Amino acid sequence: MDHAAHLVRTKVLAPDKAARALAAAHDGDVASAALRLGLASEADLARALAELHGCPAVDFSKSVVPIANLEVVAAAFCRERRVLPVSVSRTEMVLAMSDPEDHALADEVRFVTGRNVLRYAAVPAAIDRTLDALVRDRSRALVWRGPQAPALPDPAAAWVGVVHGAKHESGIDLPEATGSMELVGLADAVEHTPFSAPSPARRARPASVPVAPPPPPLAGDVTVRLEGVGAGKLVLVGDSAQESREVAGGLLARLGCTVLQAANGRAALDVTREARPDLVLVDAMLPMMPGFEVCRAVKGDPVLRPTPVVLASGVHRGLVAADVKAAFGADAFLEKPWRPDEVVRTAKVLLLGPSGDPVDAAARLAAEAAWRKGAQLLTAGRVDEAAAILREAAGKDDLSAEAHYYFGLALARQGLLFEAVAALARAAELRPDVDAAHQVLAQAFEQLGFMKSAQQAWARAIETCKDEKRKSDMQVRLMQLLGM
Repeated sequence: MDHAAHLVRTKVLAPDKAARALAAAHDGDVASAALRLGLASEADLARALAELHGCPAVDFSKSVVPIANLEVVAAAFCRERRVLPVSVSRTEMVLAMSDPEDHALADEVRFVTGRNVLRYAAVPAAIDRTLDALVRDRSRALVWRGPQAPALPDPAAAWVGVVHGAKHESGIDLPEATGSMELVGLADAVEHTPFSAPSPARRARPASVPVAPPPPPLAGDVTVRLEGVGAGKLVLVGDSAQESREVAGGLLARLGCTVLQAANGRAALDVTREARPDLVLVDAMLPMMPGFEVCRAVKGDPVLRPTPVVLASGVHRGLVAADVKAAFGADAFLEKPWRPDEVVRTAKVLLLGPSGDPVDAAARLAAEAAWRKGAQLLTAGRVDEAAAILREAAGKDDLSAEAHYYFGLALARQGLLFEAVAALARAAELRPDVDAAHQVLAQAFEQLGFMKSAQQAWARAIETCKDEKRKSDMQVRLMQLLGM
């Protein structure tokens, strides 16, 4: 995209100043050059980037960034990728990005931190400058403050200097920050929620599953002695690299398992729904649908939930294992390249022993009772009471799509749209086959100014919607956002 032309078109830079910035720019980074040369204010440049990328932007001159944020996303990673976490909560973070349309990078941060990532644009030079200050002040301050940042009661609190692009007209009722959101699924009795529709997963494994024959035993391979442990067991290996799939598949096949393969996340979820494997082993960063989202979708499906899922990564190691198990419901985490003894040991435990550490049945029942009560309170207009109960429900059963969905609606009614997005995104990941969470998430993204994220959420809602009238209405809205 031609940043110089956009800055001229939005009147942030006059043509002669744009030419100067372009001449001084590195890799086409005209906004950074303009900021360094003093040709435009950071606020004006951020506003232009917000309009260009279809999302809000960060003006660091008006922001407060806790230095502790670098404990969540390391400074070296931020410097290499030109990102910076401006505000971090338990469930989400505002991530300033030099390229907020880099979804793969946002997914990587989401996987590593276990938090929903809200992608904000920012002038790259401002990210670099703020990061340098955070590293410099690490030992003697709690926060870095921009020169125009407001005074805050909590000296360690974050503040995001949000800049929005041009406003978009809406053709539907959107969630108002001080008003209400249409409660999709609450018009009827709470007994019939948007998630009451049958799961698309088979409830029983099909009689036969076509698979490739297992590879021959390798001479000296210690796993040969374990042949038969996985007899009758079906395993899915999801990895974008064929060699990696074959290595892991070979190890599992020598245990006696029947092995299926998938090269992307959507295929992995489809195969899991159709074949009902006894174990799913997926790379966390699969294309089309990240492996950690596949994991959440499996654990959020009432039919598939008992299926053990192992997440793997060749990039992120160490402490990330505990984090991803807690954040995405994985039963285990493996580092790549594969270590044969570790793959075999993990598979044996999950195939023959108890499958991970599932939520206790009593806790699930308590969570269900809580979210049903919260949904009733929400229908009655008792929003604050509902939010408190629904927060408790989501805490009791983090893999309940209903709890996160109704909690997101309650947060939206309270005007807490950023928090609502995190809860609704969680619900949509847990049950990607249900359109309601995608629809309300799209509405919330629109209200926050994340227009491209809203477009993606509307597209997912349309893809999963079974009601032709509602699907038609959503298609009209998507076309409006696309300018058609």
